[in-house]
Order: sequence, then C-alpha cells, then structure tokens
Amino acid sequence: MSAFDRRHLFALAAAATALPALAEARPLAEVLSSRRLRAGINPTLPPMGLFNERNQIDGFDADIAREIARRMNVELEIVQVGSPDRIPFLQADRIDIVLGSITRTVERALVIDYTVPLHTQSMVVLTKATGTAVPINTPADLNNRAVRLVQVRGTVGIPWIQANAAQAQVTLLDNYPDCFRALAQGRADAMVDVAESVVIPMRNFPVQWKILDQVLASFWVGIGVQKGNSSLRDVLNVVLFEMHRSGFVNTTWEKYFGTPMTTPIPFNPMF
Repeated sequence: MSAFDRRHLFALAAAATALPALAEARPLAEVLSSRRLRAGINPTLPPMGLFNERNQIDGFDADIAREIARRMNVELEIVQVGSPDRIPFLQADRIDIVLGSITRTVERALVIDYTVPLHTQSMVVLTKATGTAVPINTPADLNNRAVRLVQVRGTVGIPWIQANAAQAQVTLLDNYPDCFRALAQGRADAMVDVAESVVIPMRNFPVQWKILDQVLASFWVGIGVQKGNSSLRDVLNVVLFEMHRSGFVNTTWEKYFGTPMTTPIPFNPMF
C-alpha cells in the first residue's frame, strides 16, 4: 500500500469516527403520515437554485423537488440551505432530503446516503474564441508557460491543472464574477471548471466564449438523505428512475440550462 493510500484511509477512518450525534431522521412512514416532505435547496447556485421575482426559491432543484413530492402525494416544504449547511441540516433532521449540486464523494458517503444520480457535472475548459496568449483548441494546449489560467479557490479544476497543465500560469480568485471579469478583460486566457457552474454566469459578460468539447471528468450528483434512512431513499430511487424514464429530468434540465446535460444519465432500473 502506498503512502498516499495509507494517508487516505487514515483520513476516512478519522472522518467516520468524528461523526456528530445525529437527530433521528423521519422514515418514510412518518413523511407520508405528515403528508410533508422537507427539501433543502441552495438558492445561490443558479440555475440549480435561485430566487425568482417573488423572492421564492426556484430553479432546477425546486422543480425536481416539487415533482418528487407530487409523485409521493405529499406537500413540499422548501428549506433554504447553503453549501456548508447541506449535510448538517440533514443530520439535525431539519430536512428530509437535500439537493444543491451535492456531488457524490467517498467522504460525503461516510456521513449521508445518496439516491441514484439525479444529474451529472462535467469538468471542461472555458476560454475565449479569440484573443488568448496562444490558441487553445484542446486541453493539452493549456500546458504552456504562456497560458494564463484563472480559477476560483478550492474548485475541482485546480487538481486537474496541477496534474495536466503544470506549466501554465495560475491565478486564484475568490469567486466566479472576478474570474469571468479577468477573462473578459484579457487578464487571463482560460479556466477549468464544471460546465454547470459557468454556463449561466458567462452570459453576463459580452465576450465570445468557447467551451472545449472534451469532458475532462464527470461527477455524479444524487439527492442526499440522512445516513440509514433506507425507507425514504428506496422510494426516492424508484421515483427518480421514473422521472428519468419519463424524460422529466432532462426536460427540466433543458428548461434551465438551455442545452442537454453534457454527460447524460444512463438510467438503470437496478439499484
């Protein structure tokens, strides 16, 4: 076993033993008897979650949650959550399910349970059609000392750059608007991020953008339920399968993103 593998296992073991005490989740029978499903949605991730003109939480995740509730014949209660709150709200039994780009990871799977995938996220290269330091037509073109990359701190593109474009100049900023501004003003040439995070903000800048066709990595996003709440998770899996099979998920995706999912979900009845 390599040193990296040992460190990774130790980290996972430490995470598992550091779990906070959980408030008991509402099982399926309780959700049905109360006729209410509480869904945590992050309204700061448009179009996954957003505030509409009536200051109500809306977006892709809200439409998905409404359809789940309709198919379960219960009322939907949307609870606002932020990215750091998503898992703690589940563990404290303040919500029954959580949406909001909660990418499936081993670390998260230690503390919550996931449904089958709801959608995917695809890591891509965003650049400009013209005006870059060197032509950027493939991801390999980024590995050039003349290329200036700009990234939001802590995002998934950074490890990929370290492994695949180590020669590029990299500037780390705190948020997406600052990154897009740097690109639009010619202070950077490209960024590496998930298409779902950049496709909407990029429209706010009058630049002829280009997203390279090659997907660098795909991430799978499910709906989270409290660890061990298998009665609710099992029904959600069936509901999601039917929502994929009927085309509801893809239709709703295109309603908000204006384009099909970059990495389609190969829905499967076995789960």
